[in-house]
Amino acid sequence: MQLEIRGKRLLTLIGEGQAKVGHIFKIFSIPEECKRCPLYQACMAKLKVGRRYRVVEVRRVNLPRVERCLLTGEALTPVIVEELPIKIAIPYTPNIIEGIVTTYNVIDEKCQKRLSEDYNAIRPGTKIRIVKILDTVVCNNRKFIIVLAEALD
Repeated sequence: MQLEIRGKRLLTLIGEGQAKVGHIFKIFSIPEECKRCPLYQACMAKLKVGRRYRVVEVRRVNLPRVERCLLTGEALTPVIVEELPIKIAIPYTPNIIEGIVTTYNVIDEKCQKRLSEDYNAIRPGTKIRIVKILDTVVCNNRKFIIVLAEALD
């Protein structure tokens, strides 16, 4: 069975220079300037720290005035972004298959942090859907499965 890797889609605002279909960006933090901005709810509030997004559609609109980012000064453009799957290590269990929904747990923080590209993108206890199984590895005598997962939060 082939699963389509397609994440949640959101309407948000990004700088004009990044507003290109296919552009991928990651949210490392949400600066205080953003939280004070009157456009925060339409912009950064919907995005999650640690997650990566791909621009799938650029919405060109003719507004009476150009809104600018308080942080960069760049003109803001409405775009549709798709949340990309996160690459994480989960504790090994033989019943993990692609498409299954499970709860993300941490049993060895040091190993899982080292093995996961997107460790900070998800919190323990979050429901995830396994999109693709990439590998099985051993760390500190514990078995882990490296997966692409969709966070269901």
